[in-house]
Order: sequence, then C-alpha cells, then structure tokens
Amino acid sequence: MPGIDVLTQLGTADWVTTDGPRLVRALQRARFDLAGVASRRALSGDIAGGNAEIKALVDANPQTRGWLVINPAYPELSSEEMRRYAAGARWLGAILPSMLCEQGIATDACREVLNAYRRYTKPLLVHVPDEATVHGLEALAREFTTLKFIAAGAGGDHWQDCLLAAKNYVNIFLEPFTGGPHRGKVEAIFQSLGPNRILFASNFPDMNPGASLGLLLEAKISDGEKQHALSSNAMRLFNLRAAEPPAA
Repeated sequence: MPGIDVLTQLGTADWVTTDGPRLVRALQRARFDLAGVASRRALSGDIAGGNAEIKALVDANPQTRGWLVINPAYPELSSEEMRRYAAGARWLGAILPSMLCEQGIATDACREVLNAYRRYTKPLLVHVPDEATVHGLEALAREFTTLKFIAAGAGGDHWQDCLLAAKNYVNIFLEPFTGGPHRGKVEAIFQSLGPNRILFASNFPDMNPGASLGLLLEAKISDGEKQHALSSNAMRLFNLRAAEPPAA
C-alpha cells in the first residue's frame, strides 16, 4: 500500500544521525512514495542553516518535500525564510515548533509569525504533545480561520482533547500515529472525525516507520479509510499530483 510520510527529520540528535542517503533508503524500504522532511538543526533554533539543508535535500531527491521551520523568537528572520522558500513547489508548508515556544503557542510572538505566514496559503504543522498545546492550537485555529493546521502527534496522551478540538474547528487536521500506541485511538478518531482530515507520519528516525505503519494497518477500519490517511488526504491537502511529483 503506497503512501506519503508527512513528517521525517534530517540531522543529528544525541542518539542518532540521519543524512540524506539514509533517509531516502528508509523511505524506499518502507515503500513510501514521498516524505516531508524537517531539519533537526532548524528545529533546535538555527532556522536559516537548517532550512538551507532541507532546500539542498529536496532539490536532489524527488521523493522528498521540505518543511520550512519558523521561530517566533526571531520574527524578522522567520519572515525572511518565508520569502525565500515558502512559495516553492517543493515545500509542503511550515512548522511551528511548540518546543521552542516557552510561553505556549498562542502568544503574541506566535501570532506575529502566523500573520506573516498565512499569505502563502500552505498548511502549518504544529507539534502537539500535551494538553496545554492542544488548547493553544484551538485558540490559533479559532483566530486564523484561513490557515490549515496539522496537529503532529495529535495531543499524545491527550488525544481525545485534540480530537475534540478537530471536531470543533474544521481547519485542524490530525496526525495521530506519532503520538503513542493508545488502544482504540485510531478507530475512535476515524469514527468521530471521519476519514478526510487524518494524515500519516512516522517521525523517522525518532520512530521506526514500521511502528507507525503497524498502528494504521492493524486498526479496525476499512482499507479505503487507511488509504485516505496514507495518501489521499495528503495529496489533496498539499496539492500533489498522483502520476508524478510536482516540478521543482
């Protein structure tokens, strides 16, 4: 069953290093058609250096698309990075890293960068690992109604709160497969939300793609619903073509 891995990461962490060739090999082993890639370097604070790494990667590897990392601590630099990359066809959208937002994501600083970003009409991915971030996401979704938000991790242990937020705000999409293997979670999300706003991600290399795939493939939902999460929803959300990837 071919698919699109919405979020993987490139770069070095304390426990693992992933370069371009290793990432592409992992995609091929897992039989993914396409993967969105974010830079660990950018997610750690060096957004200019990290985003440049992703630009080089996606230009050289047609199986990849980039995530632009923006940082509310550096609004002017974030705006420059948006102008440099955000309109490009090989970029899926932007990431607002909640781990860099010490006061939460529903702050004036975050609103400033989102005001600058929404002109690009591309989705915004937010890491949503806990209850506080779920509530912040709700506040942003209520305010920025033209932005589409992807809740990566779908709230973790608080996935039910994140599901309720998505039911209340149609501009929230859920990516529940990197938020923990909670029993019955996938089935409950599909039953309650429907199949059209659920996306698949592995967050490789922090997680083995097989773990996220297993969570989806073993869920008691239809093959059609699984295909929605694996490819159809991402193709529609990111305006991807079925026959071949978009031109650079």
